[in-house]
Parts: sequence; structure tokens; C-alpha cells
Amino acid sequence: MVKHHRQHAESVRSPIYLVAPRSECFDFVVAAASDTVRHKMGISFARWSAILLLLPCLAPSSAPAKELGWQPEKTWLFVVGVLSWKHSEIYGSFPVKNRRDAALVDFFKQSGVPETQIVYLRDKQATQQQIDSAFLAQLKKLHANDLLIVYYAGHGTQSERGNDVYLASYDAGDNEVEGWSVNSIPGQIKRDSKCKRVLWFLDCCYSGQAAQAIAKQKDGPAYGCVSSSAASESSTEHWTFTEALLDAMRGAAYVDLNHDGAVTLSEFATHIEADMTAAEEQISTFATTNGFEREMVLSHAKPLANPRIGERAKARDSNGDWYACRIVEARGEKLKIHFIGYEEDEDLWVAPEDLEPIKPVRYAAGSKVEVLWKKRWYPATILKAKDGAHFIHYTDYDSKWDEWVPSKRIRNSKS
Repeated sequence: MVKHHRQHAESVRSPIYLVAPRSECFDFVVAAASDTVRHKMGISFARWSAILLLLPCLAPSSAPAKELGWQPEKTWLFVVGVLSWKHSEIYGSFPVKNRRDAALVDFFKQSGVPETQIVYLRDKQATQQQIDSAFLAQLKKLHANDLLIVYYAGHGTQSERGNDVYLASYDAGDNEVEGWSVNSIPGQIKRDSKCKRVLWFLDCCYSGQAAQAIAKQKDGPAYGCVSSSAASESSTEHWTFTEALLDAMRGAAYVDLNHDGAVTLSEFATHIEADMTAAEEQISTFATTNGFEREMVLSHAKPLANPRIGERAKARDSNGDWYACRIVEARGEKLKIHFIGYEEDEDLWVAPEDLEPIKPVRYAAGSKVEVLWKKRWYPATILKAKDGAHFIHYTDYDSKWDEWVPSKRIRNSKS
């Protein structure tokens, strides 16, 4: 979830040189010029005819675009975005400016998904009762060949036993209202709908619990699930995850990692993993079950206008502070950068020498450290590390409290 988040620029331009498919215009030009060229080159009619027969094979042709893995008329969208809560003393609010959950809904509307197939509950609309009733009503309408996309942005909290996560509804904190249980969602989809394919996206703390929930479903729908964090990890306030999801759905060239003109689910998962570690020192989660196609095509992408577009680095913002960024445009020796997780109006043009590689802080496994939790430092041990994220165990606490934390929450032990 994002606090001061700037929208990700999709400043990718078409390349100057394009390879055009063979057209009727090509055939006309060849036919009109053939006799003139043949006479000037002194080529016999028979040999010239053979050359003309070969030309269609030599003429450039464009490969057919890969078929999208979703069709608007068969896509159903269930979106819950909560940025403010009834119990603000429990759940801190997030700014609503440029909210990306709304942008995601707008994308699917503009792509042709019927509004009757979209449920969007935001803030006060997203009480637990309304979530439950609206979700059930939508599930009852689904057919076997439909695709259900479920998305949540907001706060996520772990259950007391640490074996479930509750997605905070607007009224979470009321008596007997804990929130929307992650573990309950796959079972309800299986029980109350005929749907066979589900895409599940979560942008909140402990959202990796969804991967564990779908793994427990031995039959039922096939799932593709991507979340902003691990099951034992808090998540950033920024819209870094949802912004990357929008980039993938819109066909941003730098998400097309193999440059084949198609952005797949697995490419999005790889892209967001790199974004989350670079900008947030956070571990995203990707899982599929029951044969869900990991190479499902989310969008068609244009070629990169410049090979440097998409590169991640760090740069100083207008205040002189260092942040993770991405190159989104290039003009001569100048590079346009977007600070990952921040607004587009803070993009800058810089020289290549203004960029530096991202070098995350790493603590070795076994290191005795202190970890910040709710403004207090606790003794802990590093169990493992991945880039700038560290999986730690709190001294004198049960292992259910083990979690992934960024390096900014870690310091060397003073004892």
C-alpha cells in the first residue's frame, strides 16, 4: 500500500526504425519496377521470374501476436481498496490522491470488461458485511470458462496463531469483525462458483499468506497469485506493487523481459520481485496451482525505444536524497528517471553519471542484531538474507514471530 506514492511513468516511445509487415504496397512496387530493373541489370526473364518468386520469402513479416490470456467479456473483477478505516486508532490511513486501485478498475473498464462484471468497494463501502454479500453475489454469476480477478489493497494483519491473515475491512476492529480471512477465500470460491480460473493480487502486509491458502486447495479452480510481501512480512505504504501491476497490464515495454511482444504473468512476477527488493527491500510472492498457466499473456508490449529503458539504479531527488529509480526514457545523453513508488511529476532528466548502482545492505546469516518494531528495538538473529531483505528471529520469542524485515529496521547489536 502506498503513502506518498507517485504514479509510475509509462514514458516508453516507439522506436525510430520499425520493421513493417509485407503489404500490397510492397507487391505493387516490385511489379512496377521489375521490367525496368531487369533490363538495366541484363537479367533474363526466366531468372528474373525466379528472383520475384523468392522475394516474398525475403520480405519482412511480423510474427502473429500471442493471444491474451483473458477476454474482457469473460472477465470478472472484484476489487476492495481501503485507505481509511472506522477505527483509525488501529489502522492508519493512506492518502487517496492518485489511488491505484481506482486506476486498476478504470483500466479494465476501458479494456472492455462490462461494468456489470465489476465490483469495486472502497473505504466506507467496504464493510465486512458488504464484502461478504457482494462477493457471494458475484461468485454465483460466474461460469466455468470465466476468469475471476480478485484484488485487495489496504492493511493486512496476522491472526493470533499466525496461521491466517485478515484483510482489514472498513469496520475491522468492531466486535467480532477481524476482517476478510485470506484462508477463507479459496474455499468460498470453490464452494460458491463454477469458476475454474482465478487471478489473485494482494497489496498489503503479510499478503504472501494467499500463496499458502491456495496451496491447501487440492482441487477446485486453478490459481495464479502474486502478492506484495511474504506471509511473514509487513508491506510498504507505497503503491509500488499495484503500480507494477498496472505497468504489466498496460504493456510497458520494460516488463516484457524477453522482448517477444507479450507481457506474461511470470514476467510480471519477476518484474515486481525486482522492484520490491530494489525500492522497498521486500519479498514479493508468486504462486500457481492446479495447472494455472504461468506464461499467461497479460498484455501486448511495444519494443523498447532504447535498451537502457527499464534499468534500475539509484539517484538523488530534487532535495538531494537518494532513492531507487528506473530509466523510462532516453534522449541522446540524457536519461529520464522515475522514482519507484513516487509520483510521475517528480520524474527527472539526468546524465548517466548521476546514476549509481543499487547496493543493498546485507547482514550475514547468524548475525546478532537489533530489529525495530513499533518504535522499540528488540534483540534478534539473522536467519537468512535476500538482497536487502532479512528473515529474522526475535530472541526469547516464539518462531511464529519470525519475519522478513528491510535493512532500515536493523542495526548492529549494542550488547
